[in-house]
Amino acid sequence: MYMIEFSGQSGGSKAGKATRPYHVLLNQIFYQKQDSSDYFKTLLFLSIVLRVSGKHRDFGSEGAEFLQKSDSRNVYTIDFAIPEERWQNKTDEQLRTYIAEGVRVYYQLLKEKVMTLDEVIDEDKLDHDFEYGMEQFMTLPLPKLEGR
Repeated sequence: MYMIEFSGQSGGSKAGKATRPYHVLLNQIFYQKQDSSDYFKTLLFLSIVLRVSGKHRDFGSEGAEFLQKSDSRNVYTIDFAIPEERWQNKTDEQLRTYIAEGVRVYYQLLKEKVMTLDEVIDEDKLDHDFEYGMEQFMTLPLPKLEGR
């Protein structure tokens, strides 16, 4: 799939270490690069940025922020702000469920935006493939990340 790119910004090393495996797994599922999109007419893909508060920086919010078109690429992006209490001392199931719920909401917001721009080639395929990807996210093991 070449549907959603996930990137991240963490407010500390523990915040990054706690959430990075989920971020990497989401990209393995939703962001397999290819020459063109199966989903959008002119957009390259959608983007969700995980902004995870930590010891050194608190982003001061939770939820969706800054739904906008990227200045540098033909991409619509949204920030997913995650406060410390949402990732600290959480089990894999708790954190995976929280991230999945957020991704579902922010995907819908992004989809609604690009639908108003008549960018979606086939809404049914987009939704079907998104749901398939989310099933994978909830069941696949987290990747082992070296040196993190």
